Amino acid sequence: MPGRYGDWSPCARRARRRLQRGAALLLAMLTLALMAEIAALVVADYGAAMELLVGRQDQGQSRWLARGAVDWARNVLAEDARTSTSDHPGEIWATRIAPTPVDDGEVGGEIIDYSGYFNLNGLVENGVAVAEQVESYRRLLQLIGAPPQDAASLAAALVDWLDANNERESNGAESDWYAAQGKQYRVANGPLADIDELGLVRGYSEDVINRLRSVAVVLPESTPINANTAPPEVLSALIRNLSIDDARVMAVRRRANPFADAAGFLAQLPRGATPPPAGRFSVTSRYFLVGGRAKYGMAVTRMQVLLDRRSVWPEIVWQKIL
Repeated sequence: MPGRYGDWSPCARRARRRLQRGAALLLAMLTLALMAEIAALVVADYGAAMELLVGRQDQGQSRWLARGAVDWARNVLAEDARTSTSDHPGEIWATRIAPTPVDDGEVGGEIIDYSGYFNLNGLVENGVAVAEQVESYRRLLQLIGAPPQDAASLAAALVDWLDANNERESNGAESDWYAAQGKQYRVANGPLADIDELGLVRGYSEDVINRLRSVAVVLPESTPINANTAPPEVLSALIRNLSIDDARVMAVRRRANPFADAAGFLAQLPRGATPPPAGRFSVTSRYFLVGGRAKYGMAVTRMQVLLDRRSVWPEIVWQKIL
């Protein structure tokens, strides 16, 4: 008959010890599983950290390669300024560099003469619209496909965006117009910073902006147009009575025989074309866009840099990492 201490019988003690050993084994297994999971997480975090570190190193190296391509372009343009009196597509700077292996990576790029394009900021000078430039811009818009009425309203809207006053041009748009449309911004009353800014201006759809990219740019100041690199549409827009067909013929001829000076260009204008004002055209260029692409490891850097060759050594106006 069990007494008050019956739980401490030999059988009970053996059963208790088995239960304790089972609990200890289960706890050990759970602890081991938890440690294994923690170790796996640590290894995973370490691997991710290493991948991130390597990725950052590759990105840094690719950016250095891209900057090296820009410095190469500056050297090429500086040497060209020292040895040449005109700029044209037959020179070394105009040669596009295909992706080339270098230092465990590759780099390539191109230099584009922006002095041959129509400068949108040139529509306004000292806060006032330049009538002749506005008229040329209307013609340029028509040459890239805009109907005459649309060309007029697009030009007016851009003049209102650029000029210093708040007087609305015919079919233009000042700040009150944008407010009426629910826009949360005002007109700049100053120069464009980038061609993409046109997306804020009345009437400038993505299609219109993309068409303009091939013939127009945004530069900080007006400079003569390079007759050796200007697209035919720009030549036709800036020179009254110069048809687009005649402009294309001139563009074909200059490939073999680039103009040596502005006088030589003007002498080649067909009969009936109205000579532009003095100083409108040149055969040298000041602004160039350098586009570079560099790859190192898995990282790729695309860079654009606008250079101003005011002096022999080109200065950086702005740069973008795309």
